[in-house]
Amino acid sequence: MKKASFFIVLGLAVLLLFGCAGGGGLLGGVSTKPEGTWYVEVLKEYEGRYDASNYFYIDIEVNEAKDAYDAKAEDEEGNELAGITVTFDFSNDKVNSLKIQIGNDYDYNLTGEFYDGSSKTLDVMFGTYDESEHNEEGVWFAVRNDFPNLAGVSTSESEGDNLEQLETIIEGLIKETTGKEVEIDLSELNK
Repeated sequence: MKKASFFIVLGLAVLLLFGCAGGGGLLGGVSTKPEGTWYVEVLKEYEGRYDASNYFYIDIEVNEAKDAYDAKAEDEEGNELAGITVTFDFSNDKVNSLKIQIGNDYDYNLTGEFYDGSSKTLDVMFGTYDESEHNEEGVWFAVRNDFPNLAGVSTSESEGDNLEQLETIIEGLIKETTGKEVEIDLSELNK
């Protein structure tokens, strides 16, 4: 019996050490959950409601050492944008920091949660932000750029329904967190 207990403990230690359980461990590296290109939108409060203030396409990848993330701003076609510095820190389904700095013009610091949907394309990040250059604050959300319809590849009715469902989820997160109403419209990204 002692031998079996030893092997169980040893097995759990190996899983923890190499990150086979929970998406990353001491030697397994950071979680790959947030990898991909995300459409990130920041919403500022105007007259008692939130409206779009700015948006970005942010590509997030695990670095070569598997101990942190490489992040960069891109245009709609996936080309890296010069003059924008992006850093990303994530652990235990928490966005500890997504910093987006555009020269001396903007300095966004976004924090929040990662909401794992029923499929990869329904994943959402959401939280609050502050922008130090203009003393601005508000809420933000991010959806994967490969979500059906976001890239404008397809316009089937079922994918349109998925897009509306995603908008409803984001609106609900904002209402639940802030108590304020907001209307999200992601259809503009199809143009």
